[in-house]
Amino acid sequence: MGAGRADVGGLSAVVAFHRWRTGTCLSKNSIKPGRKTALQSGKNRPLKHLLATASILAVIAAQPALADDVFDLGEVTVFANQSPTELDRSGSSVEIVTQEELDSAPKTRVADYLSTLPGITSSANGGLGKSTSLRIRGLSDRYVSVRINGIDVSDPSSVQTSYNWGGLTTAGISRIEVLKGSQSALYGSEAIAGAINITTLRATEPGTTYSVGVEVGSFNTVRGDISIASKAERGDIALTISRVESDGFSAADENDGNTEKDGYEGTIALLSGGYEATDQLRLGFDIIYQNEDTNIDAFGGPGGDADRPFYTDRIGGRVYAEFDGGAIDHELALSYFETERSDPLTPFGSPSFVGDRTELLYTGRAFIGGTGLVFGGSYSEETADFGTGTASYEIFSLFGEAQFELSDTLDLATSFRVDDHSEYGTKPTARAALAWRPAAGTVVRASMGTGFRAPSLNELFGPFNFGPTNPDLEPEESRSAELGIEQTLNGGAVLRATAFYTEIDNLISYPVNQYEQIPGTSVSKGVELAADVPLSAGINLFANYTYTDARDQNDARLSRVPYHDFVLGLNAQIGERMNGVITLNRVVDRLDGFPAGPVPDYTLVNAGLSYSLTDAATAYVRIENLLDEEYQTSSGFGTSDRAFYFGVRATF
Repeated sequence: MGAGRADVGGLSAVVAFHRWRTGTCLSKNSIKPGRKTALQSGKNRPLKHLLATASILAVIAAQPALADDVFDLGEVTVFANQSPTELDRSGSSVEIVTQEELDSAPKTRVADYLSTLPGITSSANGGLGKSTSLRIRGLSDRYVSVRINGIDVSDPSSVQTSYNWGGLTTAGISRIEVLKGSQSALYGSEAIAGAINITTLRATEPGTTYSVGVEVGSFNTVRGDISIASKAERGDIALTISRVESDGFSAADENDGNTEKDGYEGTIALLSGGYEATDQLRLGFDIIYQNEDTNIDAFGGPGGDADRPFYTDRIGGRVYAEFDGGAIDHELALSYFETERSDPLTPFGSPSFVGDRTELLYTGRAFIGGTGLVFGGSYSEETADFGTGTASYEIFSLFGEAQFELSDTLDLATSFRVDDHSEYGTKPTARAALAWRPAAGTVVRASMGTGFRAPSLNELFGPFNFGPTNPDLEPEESRSAELGIEQTLNGGAVLRATAFYTEIDNLISYPVNQYEQIPGTSVSKGVELAADVPLSAGINLFANYTYTDARDQNDARLSRVPYHDFVLGLNAQIGERMNGVITLNRVVDRLDGFPAGPVPDYTLVNAGLSYSLTDAATAYVRIENLLDEEYQTSSGFGTSDRAFYFGVRATF
């Protein structure tokens, strides 16, 4: 829905951005081949997952006669606006994670890595493959929009439309952008807390590259993946297949006397490709497939540690056409995503649920008089089969954005969107984001936005409820604001501070026997602090701290949101061939349980060490929960004891 181009691993976003900044028309063929961007290379680069930065260093010829001249596009975010934007010109907070950072991280689940970023926390009902949620600035996953390669991967058949992160590993992922604050003006419903955009492997250099990885470790865990990326003069294709098998540990915490192991088996396949049909027209596709087979434990009561299987199948695809039209660039995309969940031994109604979404999107981009303009529209249909019946709704959307370069030091992006829903009617949203650079190395960011969360199909038509349905629900509505400053010091250290505030009203809750609109306003506010400091050549210290005060309409604190969340880490290049990373995460003052009450604080330490066997092969060891901490992210559910994993990665 109105996002930037999804093939950020390729060159489309770079070309579009160059046209934005210069107002010139360049075909993709004017990009010189054989040069790596920072999304593809950056070998021995320190881990900078605290910085909202990733460089796309593209080499573009300005005119055929100037073929040897190049342009440095600087640090670019693809998804913070509806067109690629230099990071120091973005008024919204965005965290960017590169493939290298994911490869060197001492955790394999994407959710675990993202929870070390400022303002992000995760909670899981057990180990790998179990139900896992991400919160942004204290707001739960029902308020977070998630896309993979431009495909909305949330499940319309879940209680609230959301995405389960439990089985998503880092295999095949080349880039992640986390955009914070109400972003419905860009991404429609659910984007009250923010939006997470994931890009998978792309072929970016001429020729064919093969990558393989094998890992073994605790809980009889075996993980393997293989990737192939090939690029010819006009076409490119990339494939990743990943498989994980693990005996696991009890989802219901073993420290409470639960001994039955809850294993996991999962397969992910990611396929992307494109073809330059002409110098102006690019055709492309993306395919996502994920199969998961796990065991879950009922929470509390007799049989809480029973062997209860749970199956999930996800499949999705996207086809698109991009046309460089001179004055206006056009993009047309059609996507589909389906999630099927099966819980055959459930004590709660239907054992099977299927949710699917079809979306058609048009986006136009133009550059007029120094102003970048984006406009377009979309149509989507969401359907849920609850086993006892099927429900659906449609959404028609129109959106627009204007990026103004007010001066050499001041940029403003304004976004507007109107969504027309077949059940509740029309909902407008807007956002304004300002970036000011008062001095070299200083960026001041300010943004304000509105957002909404449409009632889910379950909330409207009530398959999980034992009372009457409520098809008259209205959307939840939000307003958010943030003010931040980023300072780059001599020597390369970067410091950031951001204050944030989000309020949500027209809340949807389940007080008695159906979902209802609840009076009052829920508020989440706080401060994010972050630092990235190079201590010496090859040694980098990173840290962040988030204070979050999140409360419901009755001024009661929200569950699973810590007041204090602190991360400290060190990334070190040891000699020419060895690299090590260690992270410490201290989580303090949370509430959880039924009824909600204080739960123990915890300190989690993870470490990784890698060694380059050759220029093409690397061996590594990961240690999760190095201090063997007993802790819970969800009350009553277990987490890993100290665990060791050994693996080898090779690229040739």
